Amino acid sequence: MQVYRLKINRNICIGCNDCVVSCPINFMQLKEKGYLTEENAVVLVKNGMAYDIFVENRKSPNCDGCGVCVKFCPVSAIEIKLVEVK
Repeated sequence: MQVYRLKINRNICIGCNDCVVSCPINFMQLKEKGYLTEENAVVLVKNGMAYDIFVENRKSPNCDGCGVCVKFCPVSAIEIKLVEVK
């Protein structure tokens, strides 16, 4: 299994929230729980800046590397990094 993590360039991120709403994992968590928090989201915007949420061994999934957030970021501030292969 491959493990991914988002790398967000905070120098160019505009906090538009497109990454948050386009993420399929975030969407599934919203459908299941009705809200996003640091416990269930992959990416969130806080204080006008996107930041990735990565937690080892958490119950909800971390980034699956699909790249949808990268595609929808209007300023190309997101990269997906392969963390490890299990």
